[in-house]
Amino acid sequence: MSVQIALLKSGEEVIADIKEFRDSDDNLVSYLFSEPYCIKIKTQEILIEAENAPPRHELIFFKWMGLSKDKDLIVNKDWVVCIADPHDSIVESYERRTDGRNESVNRRDDVAPGSTNGTGTADSSGTVLNEQATFTE
Repeated sequence: MSVQIALLKSGEEVIADIKEFRDSDDNLVSYLFSEPYCIKIKTQEILIEAENAPPRHELIFFKWMGLSKDKDLIVNKDWVVCIADPHDSIVESYERRTDGRNESVNRRDDVAPGSTNGTGTADSSGTVLNEQATFTE
């Protein structure tokens, strides 16, 4: 698995198992994103008495193309600005969401508060719409 973060032209940061599609002349054609998630970063602004305390970041993961049933998505090479390796703690958090052993992802009580299925009731599919992880630099 090659878990990486891609910055797209849209400004979205997507973490996924990213693979390249190349033609017979070894020219890059497109990318394959397996189990892609968008990541948003929120930095906590907390009054801390220690002067050199590292900033605390909160990561919000949500499925990229969340309305699609596909786990693998082909992305045009022209839409990818750059690709980078994420911090180890971010890879671990991503892998917990995608390894199939995270039972909490499929539990009914993990549906994001306030999410609805279009009828004003909580989504009964059990799909997690929003997850959070915390890390420090």
